[in-house]
Amino acid sequence: MEPERTRQQLDPAGTTGVWPVTITICVGAFGYAFLVTVLDLDEISNPAFAVLALLALGMAGFIVMRASQPSRAPLTGRSHLVAHSLGFAAIVLEDVSHWGADAHLQDDWGPIALGFVLVALSPYRPARELSSSGILSSIGVGFLILLQIRSFSTDAPASAFIVVAVTPMLALCLSAATFSYGAVVAVERWRKRSMEASATLVRDCQGGIARSVRKDRVTILDRDVLPFFAEVLAKRELSAEDRERARDIADAIRRVMVEEVDRSWIETIIELTQRDNPRPGSISDVVSDPDHVASAMSIDQRTAIRALLVALLEQPGFDWADLRIAFVAVDDRSHSLISATVRLPERAMRTRFAPYVAIIRALFANLEVDFTQQMLALRFSYELY
Repeated sequence: MEPERTRQQLDPAGTTGVWPVTITICVGAFGYAFLVTVLDLDEISNPAFAVLALLALGMAGFIVMRASQPSRAPLTGRSHLVAHSLGFAAIVLEDVSHWGADAHLQDDWGPIALGFVLVALSPYRPARELSSSGILSSIGVGFLILLQIRSFSTDAPASAFIVVAVTPMLALCLSAATFSYGAVVAVERWRKRSMEASATLVRDCQGGIARSVRKDRVTILDRDVLPFFAEVLAKRELSAEDRERARDIADAIRRVMVEEVDRSWIETIIELTQRDNPRPGSISDVVSDPDHVASAMSIDQRTAIRALLVALLEQPGFDWADLRIAFVAVDDRSHSLISATVRLPERAMRTRFAPYVAIIRALFANLEVDFTQQMLALRFSYELY
């Protein structure tokens, strides 16, 4: 499934630091609504609905803050729909609380508060979704203004009241959509440039890689094959032992070449990262990928997994012997597991690996994370085709 065109899904690492800003905006919107309500108590004809309006806005802000937590990424369209519905319900409840006594339209906090909620959602939802939902809500606000226009103390055309009511929300809504669109375009532009740079680097390195491969093959020949040939030429005859030795050398070379061809990128990373802290045994004891589905990961997914493995390696007390990575293909999905022993208290473990888990959660589906008995376990899935 293609990621949505949101900053959170296209740049999960860069979006993890936005959460405090989201909290500030949601809390600020509620604080503004509460202050306006207290200052305009004389215009409230139905106090119970005023309280319900604040509760609805508070719930909308709470949903946005909770759903935007890095550990719960990504924020879905469903969360946006629920939060937006509660925000619009707050507008309706506030209007009912002022019904028949709302003399000054500029005292209504509902449209502005909902606009700030949309601003808080801008890093997490697509621009089209933000703008369309904001415009629909503006139409609803305009209809509510027409229903209560007789209570206003100012004598002006209905269109003027509607413009005054919806302009702040539309401005905030379109600002949120513009920010979302601009952030997505900037990330896509950066990714395109990085891909072009990577392609250029690959072309520049191909010659060196080919020479390195040839050097490895020559090393194998110098170490095993050429000495054997020299011995055979020196004896000028082949014995049964020579034939058996030739067969063993051929099988060993064939086995090494097959292993290198079948080796996945994650096995290569394991081999490279454990050079300074070698692990006894074969890499196949660490990585189980019988269907070779690790290669189906996207570049972003591979980067996230590699970052987690490097973080585990740098953790004091980490032992390669406790690392297990498994990939199992089921229909058109790969169900995967990464588990490791981390000698840290559970709370410290959560804090240490929270950024990596947040990024993995944004890139993979159905992520489940367990922090139990000094064991870190991640279960996730991704599409193969």
